[in-house]
Amino acid sequence: MTENDNDVTNRAACVLQAQPEPGWFQIRDAVIDAVRSTLRGGRPILVEDPRPGTDAGILRVSGLVLGALLSRALAEDPDYAVTDIELTVDDDRLHGISIDLSARYLAEFSPVVNRVRARCHAVVADAIGASTDVPIHLHVSDVH
Repeated sequence: MTENDNDVTNRAACVLQAQPEPGWFQIRDAVIDAVRSTLRGGRPILVEDPRPGTDAGILRVSGLVLGALLSRALAEDPDYAVTDIELTVDDDRLHGISIDLSARYLAEFSPVVNRVRARCHAVVADAIGASTDVPIHLHVSDVH
C-alpha cells in the first residue's frame, strides 16, 4: 500500500464511522433500556448469625442490596447529599465503606460526619450483623 492508499482508507473509515447503522435510531431506545435493566452482580457479604448454632446454613447479602440500603438511609438530609458509595468486600466479608458527600454550604461537618457514620453503622448492623464494626471512610468532595 502506498501513502496515498492509506489516506483514502482513513477517509473512508472516517466516513463510515460517522454514518449510523441503518435502523439504529428506531431501536436505540430499546437497546439502551435493555442494557440499563440488565442485572448486575453484587459481591456476596456474609451475614453474622444472630443465634449461632440453631440452624444449619449460611446467609449472604449482596453488596448491591447493602449499597441500596445505605443509599436510602443516607438520603434526604438537608446538610449533605451522597455522591458515591463503595463497599470493600474480600472473602465474603465487608472490610470497609467509602462514601463521597456533597455538603451544604456552611453546614458544620462534624455533626454531618457523625450522622452519616451512625446511619451507616445502623444499616450494617441491621443487614449483616450487630457486632460488625467496619471502618467508614467519608470524603466531602463537593459543596452545594
